[in-house]
Amino acid sequence: MNRIPPSKRMEQAFFQSIFEGKNLLSGMVQAGAQLMLQRALEEEVTVFLGRGHYKRGKRLQGGYRNGYEPAAISSGEGKIQVELPQTRETEFSFRSVILDLWQRRSENLEKLIPALYVKGLSQRDIERALQENLGVDKVSRSVVSKLSKKIYADFDQWRKRDLSGYKILYLFLDAHYLALRQGTDKKEGILVAWGVTEEGKKVLLHIDRGERESYDCWKTFVEDLKLRGLNEPLLVIVDGNSGLKKMLRECFPYSWIQRCQVHKMRNILSKLPKDIHTKMKRLIHSAFYAKDYQEGLRIAKDIIARFRDDFPSAMECFEESLEDVLCVLKFPPTHRKSIRSTNLLERLLGESKRRTKVIPRFPTEKSCLSLVYAVLVDASKHWFGLRMTPKIMEDLVALRASCRKQKIPAAEPVQPKDLELVKV
Repeated sequence: MNRIPPSKRMEQAFFQSIFEGKNLLSGMVQAGAQLMLQRALEEEVTVFLGRGHYKRGKRLQGGYRNGYEPAAISSGEGKIQVELPQTRETEFSFRSVILDLWQRRSENLEKLIPALYVKGLSQRDIERALQENLGVDKVSRSVVSKLSKKIYADFDQWRKRDLSGYKILYLFLDAHYLALRQGTDKKEGILVAWGVTEEGKKVLLHIDRGERESYDCWKTFVEDLKLRGLNEPLLVIVDGNSGLKKMLRECFPYSWIQRCQVHKMRNILSKLPKDIHTKMKRLIHSAFYAKDYQEGLRIAKDIIARFRDDFPSAMECFEESLEDVLCVLKFPPTHRKSIRSTNLLERLLGESKRRTKVIPRFPTEKSCLSLVYAVLVDASKHWFGLRMTPKIMEDLVALRASCRKQKIPAAEPVQPKDLELVKV
């Protein structure tokens, strides 16, 4: 039997099963595919050696057949078992082109299926896409589920990676809410951080769960970033969350804070009559987009003084944390558009919300975080960086020194009695 090629044995078993009526149609299709693949593999090694099975004569190269090793190829009808020819004492090792091509196709499918899942396609959508575009007749739900779980492994590795290689200038922090668990409508916070490096590159840094946007949740989140090597940024861009601001004073005491101008504008307008929204928005923008910080502060204070009596709640909201709202005006003009708000993160989180709408309830917390990670990483591939020049870097270095100087506590004055102690 060892002298008979596997294809001959498969052929005999194939026709015998037909005559005896043992195989259903699907079994016959799989057996036929197995026979054709085996014949192709044996023909490959024949061409490689330049002679047939147990044949002598002119050789393309030295060496011999050396039995077979079992191999499996994925197909629409399931796994097809074949026997891959082996060689010995050849100048070059034998490698099946057929198996390589099939394996490459299988690997591409394994990459494609999670990508389709991340893009928001359902199981049925994925099956239809594979049938119409790749001629894959059947993909089981378990296959899609299994391949999509690769996202989990990628996420676990990503969330634990070392961050010391990133020199972050601008750090953005924001959150949104999703129902993470089955059996409840309660939504929980997903905290997200991304930054801009000294090279001007935008990079997604971290994603984690936070029951709510509290001081404790944000502090745990940021401390994790610091433990993995994140440096203290020059500027942190956040919304108006009070717990977040308190945390930043402790975790990044020598960083400037920029309050998101989009959030601030939204809060101010919510306290005004609708018929004045357009006018007030234009006036506030004149402060937000001023030439520099001092001019912006002067314009803002004029607006507050002018409308304080008519709209006290709105003007009180405008005045609250005004220095942080206008902090962006201290930075290079070419960067201001990108650092005045958390808009980029808002758009990304909107994309993850769109994707997660097709899943009314996640089976586990990890499955939700993994999908949000995959969606945001996919979207972040299309980010454009910020322009960096020697002059811009020089200005940023001066800003960092200025921030440290302002936030270092002044030394207490020396008392006369202390001087007397020193003399003694």
